[in-house]
Amino acid sequence: MYLLIALWLLTFLALLGVSLKLSLTAKELYQTTVLQRKQAQELARLRPRVSALEAQLDELVHGRLPGLRPLEFDKVIPVDKDYVRNILFTQTGKPGDYRYEYKLTLKNDGLTAVHPIVRVLFFDRAGIQVASSSIGVDRDGQPTLDVLERGEVRSYDQEVPSLRGKEARYFRVEVSLPDYQRPPSR
Repeated sequence: MYLLIALWLLTFLALLGVSLKLSLTAKELYQTTVLQRKQAQELARLRPRVSALEAQLDELVHGRLPGLRPLEFDKVIPVDKDYVRNILFTQTGKPGDYRYEYKLTLKNDGLTAVHPIVRVLFFDRAGIQVASSSIGVDRDGQPTLDVLERGEVRSYDQEVPSLRGKEARYFRVEVSLPDYQRPPSR
């Protein structure tokens, strides 16, 4: 009889412990659910504001620096500026240490050969230039002897120099010719 009472008491205490644990877990789950709903409502309320602020920032940057275009990865972006046809950007590396590469396609529709000089400038979200890369000039800024013949199509692959820990959001392509190929000014 004592053994049966002891077993019953032990079972009762075990069930009481499990019941308390379930009650505490249910309360914790309820508090977490309430907190999640509050955060979801706050996120839903703030999302349009963030979108509006990002649009305002983009508008301000574009107004201050015309010609900037959003940097999109793994997509061919038409440029159609003089002999530059398009550009394709690829992002490599890891967060905090991103690197950028691009492939630039040129086509000479002119009647004579040209020595192409192309600069690709990179800007952060505030419109501050964080990097640049050039094709057709050496490290000293002197034109190379690279010639794009009449009717020729060529592509160049280039890695962008260090972004100094910044993330590029925009780019701009500048096209020029060496001084000896520019038409005389009047």
